[in-house]
Amino acid sequence: MPPRSVQRTAEIFRVLKDPEIRALWLSDWISDAGSFVTFIALAVYVNKLTGSATAVGLALALRSVPWFTIGPFAGVVADRLDRRAVMVSTHLIRAVLVGCLPFTHAAWQAYVLSVSSAVFAPIFRPARSALLAQVAAGERLVPAVAVTETTHQLLHSVGPAFGGLIVLIFGARNAFFVDAASFVIAAAVLQNVRPRGRPVATTQSAVQDLREGFRAVAGMPAVRTYAALNAGLALGFGGIIALLVTYLRDTLGRPGGEYGVVLSVMGLGTVLTSVAIAATDNHHARTPWVLASVAGVGAFTLAWFEPSFLMLMPIAFAAGLADAGAGIPMTATLPETLPDALRGRAYGVVMALYELTSAVGSLGFAWLGEAGRLGPARGMAAAAATGAALGGMALLAGGARAIRSHERDRLAAISDSARGSAGGGGAASATSGEAG
Repeated sequence: MPPRSVQRTAEIFRVLKDPEIRALWLSDWISDAGSFVTFIALAVYVNKLTGSATAVGLALALRSVPWFTIGPFAGVVADRLDRRAVMVSTHLIRAVLVGCLPFTHAAWQAYVLSVSSAVFAPIFRPARSALLAQVAAGERLVPAVAVTETTHQLLHSVGPAFGGLIVLIFGARNAFFVDAASFVIAAAVLQNVRPRGRPVATTQSAVQDLREGFRAVAGMPAVRTYAALNAGLALGFGGIIALLVTYLRDTLGRPGGEYGVVLSVMGLGTVLTSVAIAATDNHHARTPWVLASVAGVGAFTLAWFEPSFLMLMPIAFAAGLADAGAGIPMTATLPETLPDALRGRAYGVVMALYELTSAVGSLGFAWLGEAGRLGPARGMAAAAATGAALGGMALLAGGARAIRSHERDRLAAISDSARGSAGGGGAASATSGEAG
């Protein structure tokens, strides 16, 4: 008989027996793999068109702009339309836009198509998050989120290599067709998810709906805490990621490819944390994982002492705790506390805040970490200290108390449900015995 901890870990992946959860999971796999192809192909393609590293950086940076500009409004779409239809439509529209990239002949044309495609990502994500909460309701939500997060991180480890291989085989221009095909296939897989129809109809304007989304996030103490916590950690983490490659190459003199190795170790930390959270979620509070996420980002303050490549590995692994330690509890708490009709907007607001602070951290600490200022090592340490401090402040300013209160109520409800099920089973058995 395997240990109970092993059994609980195996039970997490049993959610994939549900055909709808499995369809969402498989669709994510396919579209994520295709996105890595475009990520690599776009960099190679723009570089060939311009011969400029700055042009490549601009092409990649522009793809993040829609997240914190139209992101909150995108959540309104997820709350006004059938969410599966939104996901399928955005996949098909992006397939057309990405499929047009091979026919461009100037960098500005590639920029326009790339940004146009990226606009639909913040529309897709709130719809997907809200639909997942409908498909994997109740106790299945955290295992479903953990499974998708685990596979997402695995793709982050192998995705760049896969994208590079596709570009190597087909060339940068033709590689865009592979991503376009992945969007079409992912949309087809989503047909296995039953449409849930539109959420509650509204006669309000989009601005009024958006205000409701902000009020929903701000009005629920636990959700508000997770939003502030994740935003603070993202500010620091953005700076760490931006400076890490410079630290490896310029300070340690390592090959640039080892940047991917460090990111893979971070991903491993996220994967193991995701599995651990899901295995214990019905029995233990999520509060320790939240504290661990702050400590995980804070671990990079050790970069101040210029650790070797080998010593960087445990620091990176600890930092991987942050993504799952705060992200999964937030993703689960939001549908536990908010009605379905508000979830798309709430997800949109939280994601926009996360992306905005991440972008600010990337730019701000990259500037601060220039050789003439703090340098990459101390810049990373400053980013880590800032992110951990902001996360800690969110918890100290009543946030930890709000999370503990939510966790007491959540675990009490699970316990009451279990006792009710046991009592109902006993009554049913007694009735059956009397009938016999």
